[in-house]
This record gives sequence, C-alpha cells and structure tokens, in this order.
Amino acid sequence: MKNPQSLAEELYKQVIQTEAADKKMQEYAKTFSNMKAAEAAEILGAMTDNLELAAQILECLDVETRGKIMGSMEPTVAARITKIMNPNS
Repeated sequence: MKNPQSLAEELYKQVIQTEAADKKMQEYAKTFSNMKAAEAAEILGAMTDNLELAAQILECLDVETRGKIMGSMEPTVAARITKIMNPNS
C-alpha cells in the first residue's frame, strides 16, 4: 500500500496531466473555430482513424460553430461523430 505522500504526489501528477490535456484540446478548438466551417469539416472529417479526437475537439466548440462545421461534413462522418459525442443514442 502506498503511503499518503506518494499517493498525493501521484494524484497531483494526474491533475497536472489532465489540465495540460484540457488546455491542448482548447487550443485545438480555437484553431478550428478560426477556420472556415468547410475547411474545418474537411480536416476533421478526414480523421476517420481517430474520430474520438475529432469529437472531443468539436465538443469544445460553441454550439453555433460546431453546427456549421458538422453541417459541412459528409453526413455519414457527422453521424459517426455525433454517436461518439452522445454514446447513449
């Protein structure tokens, strides 16, 4: 069993890693929100090997921007991403 200090250090490292990942995702979202919807849709839609990442980026965008981008995507790709973003459907 780990001692409390090493457990606290491990948790702290996890928090720092999560914050760094969140910041990186926000940077990706900002990049895509500054593109034209059709350009962003083409790039995100081409990420068929990692639609989970595309979904995470889209989830960081405001609803209007996300809608414009997804509306510019191939319908089948947009549907797959939507399913990833809402796995309960």
